[in-house]
Amino acid sequence: MFITFEGIDGSGKTIQSELLANYFKQIRGENNMVLTREPGGTDFAEEARGILLKDSIDPVSELLLLISMRYEHVKKVILPALKKGKIVICDRFIDSTIAYQGYGLGVDLELIRDLHKLAKIKYPDTTFILDIDVQIGLSRANDKNKYEEMNINFYNKVRKGFQEIAIKEPNRCSIITEIEAKDNNQVHVEIVNKVIATKQALLGK
Repeated sequence: MFITFEGIDGSGKTIQSELLANYFKQIRGENNMVLTREPGGTDFAEEARGILLKDSIDPVSELLLLISMRYEHVKKVILPALKKGKIVICDRFIDSTIAYQGYGLGVDLELIRDLHKLAKIKYPDTTFILDIDVQIGLSRANDKNKYEEMNINFYNKVRKGFQEIAIKEPNRCSIITEIEAKDNNQVHVEIVNKVIATKQALLGK
């Protein structure tokens, strides 16, 4: 089972990824659970992450770098874990590229999809999109990077991108709304309930 968390900066993806990973560890055992992130996940991708989040490069160059990082991540971490029957949770994946590089920076959406198809990078089984007010999300963001220096208009486009992804792919995506009005535990319970209701995870029963 491959689960991803998506949303703008400050939406709480990282903490919710960790909480769900801990939930599965208690049920399936620590050795049957892999928690990872993007950009990153491999030694190469973690090193490239620093460049990606700091330096200003052309959006298409950025896209190509992200896909090369993702290909390494999938090949060396995600697929091997899934083949062993493990649950993999990733903080950001393809949808972030569509939302940030596509909707936010204006890179052609078909190009993004075609390049992922060329690299044979498949979509996750289940995706949780955490939707939050842009200004509140940015005020909560801890990982300062070049994207957070973008204007509100950029982030409104990114948020809209995530919302449209959720609408277009309701079988894969579950959108968690009004994040700003909930505490972390409330969001976690909502996510666990969705996992159970959709029977997307093996609960060890």
